[in-house]
Amino acid sequence: MEVAVTYLEDQLKERNLFDPLVQQVQRDFRLSVDEDIVFQPSTPLALVQQIQEELELMASRTPAKLSMLLYRIDVAEKDIRALEEGDVFNYFQQLTYLIVKREFQKVYFRHSL
Repeated sequence: MEVAVTYLEDQLKERNLFDPLVQQVQRDFRLSVDEDIVFQPSTPLALVQQIQEELELMASRTPAKLSMLLYRIDVAEKDIRALEEGDVFNYFQQLTYLIVKREFQKVYFRHSL
């Protein structure tokens, strides 16, 4: 989780993109997982924690929705295959990082053009 939080904090230092990032994450989760899901984090750490919790719940309840979410977010398959399996907690931390990184890229590009 530290890697994802550090990445977000570094990327958000000089940019006012936290709220658009939260909106993007919420939009993708709503379209792929549950239309009633709400993300209201006040810090990058809270956002990363909520994403990881949602991923863990989704994997245990409806694993097919996890695939739909990763497709919607456009996480590269090669990156997903490269994740270290074994420790489930570590796997979800790495997956959370990939999601945060891709979602931030989408928001950054949208606001930079």
